This record gives sequence, C-alpha cells and structure tokens, in this order.
Amino acid sequence: MTMDSGKSELVYHGRRAQRADSRQRRKAILEATLRLIVKEGIRGIRHRAVAREASVPLAATTYYFKDLNDLISDAFTYFVEQGLEHTRQLQEDSFAAARNLSPEDRASGAGRKLLIQQLTRFILTHVRNQAGNRDFRLIELAFRNEALRSAQLTAAIRAANNATEALIQEFFELLGLADPQAAVQIVHGTILNLEYQILSGAASIDSPLLERTVTMMVKGLIPMGATATEPELLD
Repeated sequence: MTMDSGKSELVYHGRRAQRADSRQRRKAILEATLRLIVKEGIRGIRHRAVAREASVPLAATTYYFKDLNDLISDAFTYFVEQGLEHTRQLQEDSFAAARNLSPEDRASGAGRKLLIQQLTRFILTHVRNQAGNRDFRLIELAFRNEALRSAQLTAAIRAANNATEALIQEFFELLGLADPQAAVQIVHGTILNLEYQILSGAASIDSPLLERTVTMMVKGLIPMGATATEPELLD
C-alpha cells in the first residue's frame, strides 16, 4: 500500500483476508503479537503463544501466517500504520499555516520565522506523543533490533522510515532548502534519540532540554535570513 507522496510502501506478506470477520480475526492476531512483544520480546513470538493471546484457534495463526517472519513483519507494518495516522494528522495541523504562505512570504524573514516555529512545535509534539506511550516505544525498539537479523523486517523498517521522513521532508521543501533529504536525516535521528532518552529515564518528557535541543537543531538547519544554496561538501 502506498503511503504519502508515493515515496514509500508498506507491504503485508501474510495471507490476505477477504471477509469482514476474517479481517477482524487477522487484526486480532496482529494486535496479540504486539502485546506479546511488550511482555516477552520478539523471541517470545510463537504461533501457539499468539493464538492463545488472541483467543483464536492455532490453525488461524498458521492459516494467515505460515511463516513466523511474515507474522512479525506484518505486525510491524500494522503497528506503523497506526502510528502514521497520528503523525499525518499532526503534520496536517502543524503545517497548515505554512502551506498557505506564498513563495514570497516563505522567503521573507517573518515567513521563515513562522516556518521554523511550526517545525519546532511539530517535532516537540511528535517526540512527546511518541515517548508518552512506553509500550509502543518498546515494541518499536524490539522490531528495530530484530531487523538486524531479518532482511524482511529490515525492508519493512526502511519503508516505515521513508514514510515518516516523507512527512518531514515536505517542510524543508517548503523552505526551499538545498538538501532537504540530509536535513530530514538529522531531524529523524534527533527524534529517535530524544525518544530513547525519555524512555530510558535519561531525560524527562517535560524537560526544558528537549525544547532547547530541538530549537537549536532547527535554527542550525535553517538559520534566519539564510538563502537556499548548494550545501558545502568536505574535501
């Protein structure tokens, strides 16, 4: 299924469900898989354990997911889709004013200041929303660690990253940044790091350090009064 701007695709590998009751059962299996990951980690995912958690017959899990790799990969895809809906809505709310600016207004000092403020607010809200759900972050970290052992899950992680980064890249394109892709990598990396700092207890979700960090990063990427020029490369 194609996500925003067609820049990334999230793909399901297990057997598709046609009827409404079958789709509900398949969804129950995926949600049970996510709950088990919170309790036991990905290594605890087995057909029998998932069937028990989902309150479905064992035959149902093996029908939709003959391969455990498909079950794990599809559970991640389902997990990402739920999160992207919230991120997409946050993006719509945060970037609405920016989209209404004319190119001339975006290039002005006041316009660029507004864009920087909106991007900072978007990042801070996103980080706090994400880090505020500890179980979801444990699930995400479990998937990312398991992807180091699974090529199929690595592809799903990459697609998920691309989908999230496409939402951020639009902002840098509005700003006319010369290298929006590089800017997106910096922002996404900072988001993941801040979420981990909060999850591990190294930083509070309401810490002023979060706002200072994000503000410094955004101002560094888009200094006031700067023009969109080609990035300088090291020799």
